[in-house]
Amino acid sequence: MSIMDKLKEFVGKSPDKFRQGIDKAASAADEKTGGKYRDKINRGAEQARKYVDRQGEQGGGAEKGGPGQSPGGGPEQGGPGRPPGGGPGQP
Repeated sequence: MSIMDKLKEFVGKSPDKFRQGIDKAASAADEKTGGKYRDKINRGAEQARKYVDRQGEQGGGAEKGGPGQSPGGGPEQGGPGRPPGGGPGQP
């Protein structure tokens, strides 16, 4: 089992703890930067919360080939500079 599989499993078992950790990390980062990057920190935290919510709905780690997985069994990757899923107009 890879580290990502273990992380997905843990997220699925206790999503509330992960959400608390995300909020705490975002608050600490915002404080350390004096609010200069608040918008970016908040966007990153929101994306992390959405990921936790998706994993929680799936009940933990997805099996190979399941939702959120590429046909090869690994997580979908958009490549350098691209969001997962390939971005607009791409699968």
